[in-house]
Amino acid sequence: MDQQRAYPPASILWPSHTQDERWRIVTERSPSTHQPRPTGHQSPGSLSLLAPIYERGLRELVERVTLRLRREIPHYAEMPINDLRAQAKTQLRYVLDELSGTPVAGENGPAAYGRLRAEQRVPLEVVLHAYRVAWAELWSGLLAAAKEDRPSNEDLLSASADFFWLADEYAGRMLTAYRQRATELLIREEAERSATLEGVFSGYLHGSEALWEAAALLNLPYEGRYVVVAAATPAAGREALSGIKAALERAHMTSVWRLAPDVETGIVSLRAKESIPALLHELRSRPDVRAGISAAYRLLASTPHALHLARLVLGTLPEGTGAIKQFDESPIAALLAASPDTAGDLRRSVFGSLVELPADDLETLLLTLSTWYEVGGSVNDAAKLLYVHPNTIRYRLRRVQAQTGRSLENPRDVADIRAALIANNMIPDTSRR
Repeated sequence: MDQQRAYPPASILWPSHTQDERWRIVTERSPSTHQPRPTGHQSPGSLSLLAPIYERGLRELVERVTLRLRREIPHYAEMPINDLRAQAKTQLRYVLDELSGTPVAGENGPAAYGRLRAEQRVPLEVVLHAYRVAWAELWSGLLAAAKEDRPSNEDLLSASADFFWLADEYAGRMLTAYRQRATELLIREEAERSATLEGVFSGYLHGSEALWEAAALLNLPYEGRYVVVAAATPAAGREALSGIKAALERAHMTSVWRLAPDVETGIVSLRAKESIPALLHELRSRPDVRAGISAAYRLLASTPHALHLARLVLGTLPEGTGAIKQFDESPIAALLAASPDTAGDLRRSVFGSLVELPADDLETLLLTLSTWYEVGGSVNDAAKLLYVHPNTIRYRLRRVQAQTGRSLENPRDVADIRAALIANNMIPDTSRR
């Protein structure tokens, strides 16, 4: 029987733990670090005293341990009772062998149990609880059965000391095996997640079935509201957005991230349109970050195009300073994004000699022009936003008309200049010089 398939994946059994917390849980040292058994308690004779008592009550003990585990631990109550009973019998038999003087091989007994529970994704704290319950029940059963043999108090005291050192030793072996196997599984899971995320970004994974599976592995909805974020790394292979996943989770946004030498990219799942301001706020709280954000989209299959838009926006941001910018969601922007060469041609054709002005002068005129479009062509509203007199806005707009040879009173020219302005925002600074 494939034991792993009978139990839920780690994302269900450890819902309150992030990936980083799971790494900590399986790699940190136990608070009660296992210590070697003191030489004064290594007495095979005292332990062998318990073997015949244990042997007589083994069947009853297996049942008692099985029922108590199911009664006290919800995770174990969900396991098939026959599987749990068989596992209890196997582990208790190993203890009997140890008591009888037959050491258990390193890969068997508690080590095998630890590996099994790690593969079944049972949380470590639950496994330790079950171990304590089983050994407590075992000792209780031994004491009850010992009344028939009536061992001396001195022999029973000596046997009890060795018994509990054995329990501690078994727990240490189980814990070590669990953590080793859990670490192996986490490494494999992270590799699978990375490969899956790469498949979504590149478009290698396509078709509803493949994307359904990818969404489940990445803990993303198959359909929803997404954006792609592309942030320039401060140095090759260094994170641009350290801690971003946890920060967005606190704002009720799920995300997955990929780090490349030059850029850190992520898919962010938005609960609502109002999540965009929260995302922008989080990104802008990191003053040195330079990042582009795609337009929102609804299907994971659209991720490769969204990545292209995010990187396109990132390329328009000047290097050396922090800046966050989202792709313009207008239809014109979408068309121009499909052909960067066309965007450049449009900008040169419409702007004409405007682009030959000094950089500061050009920036002032384009900012004025953008603001004028944003407020629907109102000179007074644009003046309020830019904290200048309305006549200053009129003067700047006249300069734009003179440089471009187009009129802001002609609807066709207004559309051409707007398209050129969008194209200008999509072209990296280095290509403007």
